[in-house]
Amino acid sequence: MNAAEFRKELKSGLSGTYLFYGDEEYLKKFYAGRAQIHTVGDDPDLASWNTHIINAEGDAALGELEAATLSVSMMGDRTFVRYNANLTSLSEEETDTLFDIIGGLDPENVVLLIVAPPEGFDPGTAKRPSKMFKRYSEAVKTVELNAETPSELKKWMARRLSQDSLSITPEAQELLLERATGSMYILSGELEKLSAYALSNGIPTVDSDLVTFVSSVTAEEDAFALANAVLDGDRRKALSVLHYHKTHRESAVGVLASVTKCICDMMAVSYMCAEGWDKSAIAAKMKMHEYRAGLYMKAVSGSPPERLLAAAKRCREADLKLKSSTLDYIALERLICTIPAKRRVR
Repeated sequence: MNAAEFRKELKSGLSGTYLFYGDEEYLKKFYAGRAQIHTVGDDPDLASWNTHIINAEGDAALGELEAATLSVSMMGDRTFVRYNANLTSLSEEETDTLFDIIGGLDPENVVLLIVAPPEGFDPGTAKRPSKMFKRYSEAVKTVELNAETPSELKKWMARRLSQDSLSITPEAQELLLERATGSMYILSGELEKLSAYALSNGIPTVDSDLVTFVSSVTAEEDAFALANAVLDGDRRKALSVLHYHKTHRESAVGVLASVTKCICDMMAVSYMCAEGWDKSAIAAKMKMHEYRAGLYMKAVSGSPPERLLAAAKRCREADLKLKSSTLDYIALERLICTIPAKRRVR
């Protein structure tokens, strides 16, 4: 099942064992919290008696897991057990033991939630599910929690703000997505700030001006803006972004490293676009959010891969000068001044 189907499961009632897998850690944490409240309630004192969080770090902690699933609930109806584990690192014997534990629990009295990190479970593909997925799906309810699409994130932002009787404009949603580069953790924090500010000042609608005033610019967005300006030949904008980093006394080496990574990622995206890859395939290959992949595709549109390769080489030259001299930010300023100037529209 997916996130929407799991929300329906929460409404109808949880029972038995669930497996969370995928690359969106925010959703795993959020829905794990919802599952816990659904199972043992939201009273922290009472819930603590019937909640067991087990982290399989260093060893599988299967003895602790079994003890938790067999424990008798105290002053409550059911027990909630969360098992955080990299399932791909379990041995065959440990995996068999885990399945024995799953098969032995009482699904009406115990809700077991297994949470795997992004690299901790191999589902295969929809057309060719892995052996691992087939085995687990026969014993537990699997829940895929991957990064949401931009359209789903916009709906999520609207839902979050509507809880405080606030609305948000499409332009504000787009700007927030750009600033957070699709990260739900960053988006969640920015929405909290925006909601608090809007409510305290009697503002019913979050617009792009409010987002610009209240929300924070991420380092990733700054690196993208600088890299994009370099590629676009916009020296003025590039120097303006660089001045911001300089006045905030950020490391010139760190700034150049971020920009170089961004340009190299763009170069990879450019080559994939030239080969006909779509946004979803690029996002999966680059392990980035689909929204960010779309930004990169837009940025490299019309720029041949060779141009990005040249930019990457200039970054390398600047890095050598930066680390072998006392030029500091001067090396970055020279890099910007050597880029081909932006064409003027007549």
